[in-house]
Amino acid sequence: MRHLLFVVLLLLQCTCYAQKGVKPINIELNELKYLFLKFPSEINYADMGSYDLKAEKSPGRILKLKALKPGFAKTNLSVVTTDGKYYSFIVEYNSNPSFIAVDMTNVTESITSKDIIPSTDIEVSDIHTTHIIMPTKVADIALGSGEVISEKAEEIDNIVKVKSVVKEESKFKETSITVVTADARIYPMNVRYAKNPKEMSISFSDASNALFRDMNVDDGNMRKVAEWIISKGRYINDLGVMENKMTFQLCSVFTDQEIVAIYLQAKNNSKIDYPIDFVKAYIGDKNPDRVASQDAELYPIYTYYSDNDNVIRGKESMDIVFFFKKFTLLKDRILFFELYEENGGRNLRFAAPDKVLLKAEVMERIRK
Repeated sequence: MRHLLFVVLLLLQCTCYAQKGVKPINIELNELKYLFLKFPSEINYADMGSYDLKAEKSPGRILKLKALKPGFAKTNLSVVTTDGKYYSFIVEYNSNPSFIAVDMTNVTESITSKDIIPSTDIEVSDIHTTHIIMPTKVADIALGSGEVISEKAEEIDNIVKVKSVVKEESKFKETSITVVTADARIYPMNVRYAKNPKEMSISFSDASNALFRDMNVDDGNMRKVAEWIISKGRYINDLGVMENKMTFQLCSVFTDQEIVAIYLQAKNNSKIDYPIDFVKAYIGDKNPDRVASQDAELYPIYTYYSDNDNVIRGKESMDIVFFFKKFTLLKDRILFFELYEENGGRNLRFAAPDKVLLKAEVMERIRK
């Protein structure tokens, strides 16, 4: 009898010990958005308690979860990581989950606001392509639903293209796109529909530079080349625009057979500072009335600004040099440049014909 009592006490003690530290953590899923969980160690085992849900590994200790149908019954998820830690989750359906990405590093009994990876709201269209520029190489792209399509830009490792396959806002259900980069960072985005999105180029990179698979860029060397190009002065004098006491013009184009460098200058002829929102180059149709016309934005390998704070002071100018992977224009296409003022209306735009590229000067060879 005494031996039996000892066994019962031992079992009770073990049961209490087993329950310690594995209190279930509540999470919510639906069929339109992925939930990403980033664990502090590699995932060794993951099991969903229902066939109505799916769990897949993503690079860098990340597990992505999604419901396969709406309104699933409450269930559970178990995860074991390579450091031996066991995670228990209670999974419930919610048509509008309160978060779609979590860093589990400091999560114990519940997920707090400090653990949630903030989401970015973006808009997509069926007639425009939204480009998302990541700071490093893209490792994974997860679309919450088939209402959007996405892929990496051709030959570019850090730019993601997104577009809606739904043509009407009333028929589009809010979904998600989550990008994981090669350094295991998670970028969750809530996706809504807009016929004409407010932002069609969204950058998570301070430099907003494209990373080409077959080209390495040394920032210090590119800066020296940009300064050399500016020192050569202007040889193009008839391409630009003057509006609202602002001048935006093309000064020169250089090439070394692999790269095209375009030197632009913006001059503020007023006494009011001009904070730059963005400067961009894109290829458009010579005939803007063509129904099938679609602009193709060009993403620089490297961008040089003569003033790092991106503000053109009153009565001053700024030099800008774009470095692009070599490109040429088709006969019916033309190169456009745009300069936008942050929170202002002094926006400038001009076009340059294909002959400008064909007559590019030879730059000094870029050496490491």
